[in-house]
Amino acid sequence: MLDNILSLKDKFDVFVLGVNGVIWDGKAPIEGAQEHLIELRKAKKKVILLSNGTQLKPQAEESQAKRGFIKGVHYDEIVTSGDLAYDNFSSDTRKLKFYQFGRANKALFADCPYQEVSSSEEADFVYIGEPQIFEGGTWKDFLNLQPFEAELRRFYKLGLPLICANPDLRSHEKPYEDAVVREGSVARFYEDLGGEVEYFGKPYPLIFDFALQNIDTPDNRIIMVGDTLETDILGAKSYGIKTALTMTGVAKENMEIEGFPSIGQYCGEVQIIPDFILKSL
Repeated sequence: MLDNILSLKDKFDVFVLGVNGVIWDGKAPIEGAQEHLIELRKAKKKVILLSNGTQLKPQAEESQAKRGFIKGVHYDEIVTSGDLAYDNFSSDTRKLKFYQFGRANKALFADCPYQEVSSSEEADFVYIGEPQIFEGGTWKDFLNLQPFEAELRRFYKLGLPLICANPDLRSHEKPYEDAVVREGSVARFYEDLGGEVEYFGKPYPLIFDFALQNIDTPDNRIIMVGDTLETDILGAKSYGIKTALTMTGVAKENMEIEGFPSIGQYCGEVQIIPDFILKSL
């Protein structure tokens, strides 16, 4: 197990980093992350933040700046699955009707021909927003999908396909100690019902094509650093680039919850093996 990302500085030229669990722990920057990112860029390495979040690039850059990560200082580019979804929606010529589940995200549909409807019975598809409920003047997160299951079963009875622009199952968010459910959990529940889901984001190869479209670097000099086996590591391995798992996020938590004594044994159990393991970024 390596201490941090600087141990890999001479092996790679492009560092593709997840956000949550890699540079951000849900409440604050992960210790050393800001300093190590600066060191990578001083060494002329390209740093790309690759997020399954659904913010578009300008909003994502602003959000990272508020957390203390500045474009041009800590990273070169940020790419989100929201950017990819927006790009696909905007290039579509079909005049489809869609219904938004959970917390709406109107920005993704600002420049496409789709029409938002207020009833799922009128829709051609459902967009999965953040699984939250507006209560007491704020959006409330949940630790499980129980509050949403009846609505998802209704979508299934209607035969509606779902679109998921954030395949992450869980995420750490203030003020919760445990990770809350995210869009990927909704999508997985729906597929278990037998429903159809279209995905944008990690682990699917299109997001890596999208993020690396302007990168002229051999694959063996590119590495993906993430905290989640099922999205970050699996996606990058399937794409054909090297991977490093950080012990500061979801995989470590899952290992502990499931009672495995080491991360190596846990990776072996789920059959997703990273090339490197880092104590922290």
